[in-house]
Amino acid sequence: MNRTDHIKEMINRYQSSFYFYDLDQFEAHIKSIKKTLHPDIRVWYATKANPLSEILRILNKNGFGADVASLGELQQARSAGYGPHDLIATGPAKSKNYLAAMMQAEVQAIVVESLNQLKDLNDVAGKLGRTQEVLLRVQLDWNDDLKSVLGGSTITPFGLGVEDWQTIQLSDYKNIQVMGLHCFQWGNMLDLAHLEKVWTHTTEACQKLSLAMGFPLQVLDLGGGLGLSYSDNREMNFSEVHELLLKLKKKYELDKIWLELGRFSIGKFGSYLTRIVDIKTVRGKNIIVTEGGINHMARPALVGEAFPCEAFMVEGTTHKRYAVHGPLCTALDSLGEFDLPESLKVGDWLEFKRTGAYGFSESMPHFLCHNLVGEAIVHHNELMVPRVPKTNLEWMV
Repeated sequence: MNRTDHIKEMINRYQSSFYFYDLDQFEAHIKSIKKTLHPDIRVWYATKANPLSEILRILNKNGFGADVASLGELQQARSAGYGPHDLIATGPAKSKNYLAAMMQAEVQAIVVESLNQLKDLNDVAGKLGRTQEVLLRVQLDWNDDLKSVLGGSTITPFGLGVEDWQTIQLSDYKNIQVMGLHCFQWGNMLDLAHLEKVWTHTTEACQKLSLAMGFPLQVLDLGGGLGLSYSDNREMNFSEVHELLLKLKKKYELDKIWLELGRFSIGKFGSYLTRIVDIKTVRGKNIIVTEGGINHMARPALVGEAFPCEAFMVEGTTHKRYAVHGPLCTALDSLGEFDLPESLKVGDWLEFKRTGAYGFSESMPHFLCHNLVGEAIVHHNELMVPRVPKTNLEWMV
């Protein structure tokens, strides 16, 4: 069966909105990245992008580490086969119990984001009689007006500033081994020149900080941020990105560089499909109302950026501009405006593409008690449904 046949099978079987992931194409993409990598450049998967078990299993099998930012993500990664040294712990909120759980799971490194975390982790490690490797997360000043979901030039809860870290003496933390620094403030970048500017500034600032604090910069974690456009087919070329990393490694004599890739890993291999329940014209504007909306796919409301949309299996040579809205009782439930076939009718399906990352995992599924969205995968050309769509009667308590 081909991709279209698999999607039609899902529609016929469940008649309810679902995500569809092509994991055969995804695995080929992952293999091509891994094949390119220099031994001193390590890639971790940002689990928050999509924590589906089969996705994690494929990444683990192909040598990607996992970046986890919660106990749930840790458990999901371990269930998918990840061993302790193939995990790093990130995220701005780390309680003492959380840090203890990460140490007990023997993650390779914990990204420390505050002085409280550093003190708590030192205490936890002491009680366990162990030394914990860490990266200190740095938040830099930027003279740049561009916006980013990770903050960009805005002050955020991620990490500490350069001056803030320099208020401490690392020798006071006997159970901590600082192996490097983590700095990631810019997301979904599509311009290689801008990426080089950001990474160059980051590298220079981190090297100065490590010298000032008196520890060798064994690892520089640049986060992710490799772009995937939602308005066209643009995406970062990983070979070019890798060449840039090698250039920085040579120029600044870096030991190891880490990347955390989420959207760039899985984003373009997922689609969200939902049925049209109404079509109307309101004050001269063409509107489509769909079965699912931001309850299944919240990102358009969160960042004001629509996923690309096409009509699924609908023929038509003439198109009209439609504003697509979901079923929720709020004008925030807007999925974007698109040129779609004029022949569309109630009961047809729309396909939102490039939703493999920050689709289901970033949704708000319980608002208004609609159906919970399903998730289907194709791997080795076999259709599997790890998450069956559920009605309100099946999930409400």
